[in-house]
Amino acid sequence: MSHVVVVGAGFSGCTVAYTLANNGVDVTLVEKSDHIGGRVRSYGCKAVDRCQNCGVCLTAGLWKKVSDHKNIRIITGAVIRDITGKPGYFTVSVGNSKETIGTEGVFAIVLSTGFDSLPGGISSHLHIENAGDKQGLLTGTQLEKLLLDRTRTVLFEKVPKRLAFMQCFGSRDKNEGGLYCSRVCCSYSTRAAKLIRDFYPECEITFFYMELQNVEQGDYYAGLRKLEVELVKCRPLKISCGESVMVEYDDPPDGIHQKAFDIVILSDGIHANADNSKLAEICGVRQDSDGFLSAVGTCPGIYVTGCAGAPMKIDETYADSLAAAGKILSSLRAL
Repeated sequence: MSHVVVVGAGFSGCTVAYTLANNGVDVTLVEKSDHIGGRVRSYGCKAVDRCQNCGVCLTAGLWKKVSDHKNIRIITGAVIRDITGKPGYFTVSVGNSKETIGTEGVFAIVLSTGFDSLPGGISSHLHIENAGDKQGLLTGTQLEKLLLDRTRTVLFEKVPKRLAFMQCFGSRDKNEGGLYCSRVCCSYSTRAAKLIRDFYPECEITFFYMELQNVEQGDYYAGLRKLEVELVKCRPLKISCGESVMVEYDDPPDGIHQKAFDIVILSDGIHANADNSKLAEICGVRQDSDGFLSAVGTCPGIYVTGCAGAPMKIDETYADSLAAAGKILSSLRAL
């Protein structure tokens, strides 16, 4: 009866799987893509002269530990087709393009499907001209990959003189399916700005923002000012791509401004996984108006962890995943 199926092998799913497996539970880890690790596997550490508590170090060695664990069976390129039964006696049908695998006698099911970025990568409030020429225009996700691949002396291919972060890209907008705050953008962009300042001390850095979430103790706003970051409270209207990236924005009471940047980073937030509606139907869990899942009080034996349930930072995802694994272990011990 000590068999658990974990759906999604990103940071949350792997944390749950490894914690359970280390406590003698047999785990089947089902991943839609062809590898484990999810999005966080391409995130870069943001330490400068000291740790910035970005959370990436929490993933250190996890993928190998999961891959090598004798109690974990990994099925990639697969999704959940159907679930029947009840806790302790679930039957889970796992299918890929070639076959369907039946897993019987499952004690619990954990939904750890992570999140998507802005659907289609297009913002409804921001007009982008010459979108085919995206030289100098990056998303926060693309920036993370550059941070991961950086050397001791090189971050960007060319030294930037002017760089801008555009906050809330894909968040706080009903037309983009996310009126909520994604809660991660201020954190990663602030830490990335400190790292960029360390690489390129002469670079002018601008934040276009609606509001800033406190990232660290003390006066966070004053800390950005100390970094000599220009703070412009507005949502830009238009971006024109080319040799430089021209940003048009309204800065009351002075009116419409234009400013050229070498690099503009669109701080994309967290959106519910596109597969959540199908999973909600199969598993009988709730899906809120923003598309996130919830199994609390509705489906005994089914758990939702990490960004499958709500926007979370890396450290919050880690804590949430450990808590879910702890509940499952407590239930098993009570039998």
